[in-house]
Amino acid sequence: MSLINYRIISLTVCTFLLSACSSVNLNTQPGYYSPDGYSQKGETKGDELPPSIYHPLPTKAPKELADSYNKALQLYRDGQFLLARDALTDKLLNTQSIIRFKAHLLAAAIASELDDPSKAMDMLQQASNLPAADSPDNQNLLNKTKATILEHTNNWPEVVKVRLDLLEHLPKGEGQENEAKLWRAVQNLTEAEMTEMSQTDSPVLKGFLTISRILRNQTLSIEQQLKAFKTWQQAHPDHPAAIDVPQDFRVIANLKDMAPKKIVLMLPMTGKLESASQAIVNGFFSAYYHQKLPRAQIAVVNTDNYKSIEDALKAADAQNPDVIIGPLKKSNVTEINRLSPQHPVIALNQVTDNQRIPNIYHFSLNAEDDINELISFAKQAGATRAAILSSQDTWALRQSDEFRQAAKKANVTITGDLSYKDTSRGRQQAVQKLLLVNESKSRIYTIQKWIGEKVDTEVRPRQDLNYIYYAGKLSDAKQIRPLLDFYFASDVPMLASSTLNDSPPEQGINYNDIERILFAEIPAIVNKDSALKDVSSGRDSNILRRLQALGADAYLLANRYPLFVQLPTTHLSANTGIITMDQYGTFHRRPEIMTYRNGHLVHAVSTQFFPKKEETEQ
Repeated sequence: MSLINYRIISLTVCTFLLSACSSVNLNTQPGYYSPDGYSQKGETKGDELPPSIYHPLPTKAPKELADSYNKALQLYRDGQFLLARDALTDKLLNTQSIIRFKAHLLAAAIASELDDPSKAMDMLQQASNLPAADSPDNQNLLNKTKATILEHTNNWPEVVKVRLDLLEHLPKGEGQENEAKLWRAVQNLTEAEMTEMSQTDSPVLKGFLTISRILRNQTLSIEQQLKAFKTWQQAHPDHPAAIDVPQDFRVIANLKDMAPKKIVLMLPMTGKLESASQAIVNGFFSAYYHQKLPRAQIAVVNTDNYKSIEDALKAADAQNPDVIIGPLKKSNVTEINRLSPQHPVIALNQVTDNQRIPNIYHFSLNAEDDINELISFAKQAGATRAAILSSQDTWALRQSDEFRQAAKKANVTITGDLSYKDTSRGRQQAVQKLLLVNESKSRIYTIQKWIGEKVDTEVRPRQDLNYIYYAGKLSDAKQIRPLLDFYFASDVPMLASSTLNDSPPEQGINYNDIERILFAEIPAIVNKDSALKDVSSGRDSNILRRLQALGADAYLLANRYPLFVQLPTTHLSANTGIITMDQYGTFHRRPEIMTYRNGHLVHAVSTQFFPKKEETEQ
């Protein structure tokens, strides 16, 4: 999730926590608790039960507790989450005052911001067990907090369920923001998640899924998508999305006349990158011909025919295109970032500079997006402790660095970091060292020497590890997985980027050797009915198939990039994943998380692969 989304979530949680604060006067005289606060006269409201020994009256919040809560809330608002956590004292979390409920909600929100979803959900569960949680208003606050926590870990199917429930229970006038977030969650669903959720009996959810599929239909032009939405809207006039039209449709209504008339592909069509460029072009034209008329005029500029990328860019600009796709070579992308293109450029690679450059966007198949999704996937099950194991190939060591940087940003603890020599002995020694097996053997030997007799025990691996991030190929992974099992770490999964799956498993492989290995992969490879199936042949490697998907999505972005500019929260389901754009003009992908089961590629479910946190800590 981008930093923008984190800030939006932080402000949202803060807003409803503040609203909760204002709904109950902490210094008021004791009275009966009701959904809208305390009744000053002591009367019950609605179906509220009268006071009894089973339903004691809430006590007045002492000024000391109120001040402590307000201090913690202000620190939370200021983004000082560690200080906010410290300010929430045990007194606040254990008081019999009504403020205890709000303190637990705030504690959950803080834990979420500190990337501890397990702690956040635990605080939320404790809040739900308090008497104050019986209030309908507080039930809504509970669900708002829960949805926010789930959004932090990209658990979009669960976000959809919670926000759908809120849509039915929020008072009139308070549901618009929730509806917008429900729509954003639907747009974040992968195709597999969409298919699963389409089994719902809820007509409201079915409606949201239907209009999401309109935007996901890459064969339709913007004008055709608008027409399809209006047809649906007329057939379902009472649906929330028909009454309050999602912002995506409102924005594209203003962009329908902005479809490109001419696109220039600026790629290296000869030399070392010829095959990669050809795969991109094949994917691009597949998407181009699948789109219904009208279509843009296409021109190709071979960057290898020019002395510099600046000359190639001038040749592309001379054709007066609406958008330029390319370059591909990283050094050319670095150079073009220093130029001032006359027309919008979507470069098919990216550099590390985090700066917004006018008229330049970046879109690539980088490992960073895979890594971020893997980390979020693990966090859904409370897994926040990882080790790194990589081959000594340059690309693998670079991926290890990328995981280390992403883990630091996501508050994931790295418990070990090793690379191994590409030999049987090298792999075995690396696994033993990573799992601290030798230390366990040494302890046993020391005890036996001390007591003078053999100890009836066994070697145990470290217990502080949730998963291993692996940078290497499947051919190596199938030899490392059995070693982990042998050293009693069978419950520790291996996570990897899509490079693990560059080639499918070889025939005759032992299926057990590649199970419990999770990896990111693009939808174009995962989905058998991909629009690119006619382009790919059985002889194409997954590397070429990903490049074909990159080309297809480059065509999609050539038509839709203004939507991201006008609506930064846009989510676009595509061949390479759910596409978003950050504040620097870089497009990011949310891939699928897959695994092999009995030799078949299947979607992974986070709760099935990670040891429970309490078990790991013992």
